[in-house]
Amino acid sequence: MDSGSDQTRLAPLFWLALGLAAITAAAAILTARDLAYDGSHYLLGVASHGSFVLFERARLASQILQQGFAVAGARLGIRDLWTLGVLFSLGASAWPVILTALCWFALPRDKKSWIAGPLVNLVFAIPATNFIGIGEGIIASCLLWFAFLLIEFRSRTALGAIACVIATAACAFAHEAAILCLLVISLAAARRISASKGFVRVGLFLVAAIALAGAGNMARLIIVPRSVVERSDFLVSMLGGFFGTPFAPNIPVLASVVAAAGCLLALLLKGRRARVVAIAAIAIVAILFVLLVDDPGQMIAPSRYFAARGLPVALTTLLTALLLLLGRRGLTPAHFATPPVIAIVLSLAIGQSAAQLAMTAEWADYVRALRGFVSTETGIVSHAEAMRRLDPDGARFRRELLEGWTVEPLSLLLAPGGRVRAIVEPSPKERWVPYDPSNPSSLPQVPGLDYSGFVPRPAR
Repeated sequence: MDSGSDQTRLAPLFWLALGLAAITAAAAILTARDLAYDGSHYLLGVASHGSFVLFERARLASQILQQGFAVAGARLGIRDLWTLGVLFSLGASAWPVILTALCWFALPRDKKSWIAGPLVNLVFAIPATNFIGIGEGIIASCLLWFAFLLIEFRSRTALGAIACVIATAACAFAHEAAILCLLVISLAAARRISASKGFVRVGLFLVAAIALAGAGNMARLIIVPRSVVERSDFLVSMLGGFFGTPFAPNIPVLASVVAAAGCLLALLLKGRRARVVAIAAIAIVAILFVLLVDDPGQMIAPSRYFAARGLPVALTTLLTALLLLLGRRGLTPAHFATPPVIAIVLSLAIGQSAAQLAMTAEWADYVRALRGFVSTETGIVSHAEAMRRLDPDGARFRRELLEGWTVEPLSLLLAPGGRVRAIVEPSPKERWVPYDPSNPSSLPQVPGLDYSGFVPRPAR
């Protein structure tokens, strides 16, 4: 059982980290930051039909949560695309905070130290990838944690068993990378079946079966994909170059690795040596984030956040399996919540929040510049012209966003008053683009867009 002092030690850390995450999520929502990358394309699809755009068969639950507010807005008659974009961002950025908070309430009063799992996900993994907007792995990881904790601590009553079945069913359609974690969830439920009776036993059996079937379905989608993209999505999301390079580092990942190494060493060394390790880890983490905040235009590499999109699910899988083993040995996360470890995690939470706010500020500047650009230009604007005008200093952040195909849907979405005058072309090296501006019939037919003023002149 967790002692009162253990809970006192962990509760402030959790709620502080959650509060910081909520602040950074609010900033992302207000600037519609989740329209970055595929987000703007998803939103135009939602606005076109007033319904969900479910591209990925393995991620139905995550995408429904992600798009739900925007779909509701479209069905209520909202036509302003920026407002719908804010609602889309509300779904993408708010659910991880909400689901992580629910994990706290899923825990009994004497088991609160198990919130360490969702806390690690919130501080170490999610900030490494959440700039990409449509990273369904983030929501999937939070769903997995919620289901796991419900099964471990709330599956002894009929109502709890029902909640476990619903949460597990959502996890079974959350993300293809959840395949191994679904097996952990199935095992967690199966080991409780023999000690249960009546409806609770039936509920746990259903949880184990649903999780096992979900893992099997994920395996099918990975092994026999609908397209090469589905298979590569899984492999890249799990094995992508998320650390980056010396010239394009993923600083949130590097900081998380430094903090994790510091926590491990602090636990192994104890005493004065543990405090020295904590100070060193905190100093390195602080230096990394100072470098990012000092020059975010050059230090933020959006492609690295995209490459890290499998990290939340991968880390969740590892930690749920570890906590399951700890529970069988009578240990709890409270045993590892020493002052040096808490200090390191706290410093990381603060640094990640500062980095997130810096990313949001860069995104807001980029959107402001692109909005002004498409309001004054006409016709098809070449990639070279857009780079010359919008990124004259060659900043990495803007360059990566302007080079990708997603600049096309975003330039449509930012048309002033929905009256499209210009469409920005992505880099000629881009292998796939959603629309052909020279063919107006290929453009998305969205109630909030007016193409009457768009003349598809040749690119300049």
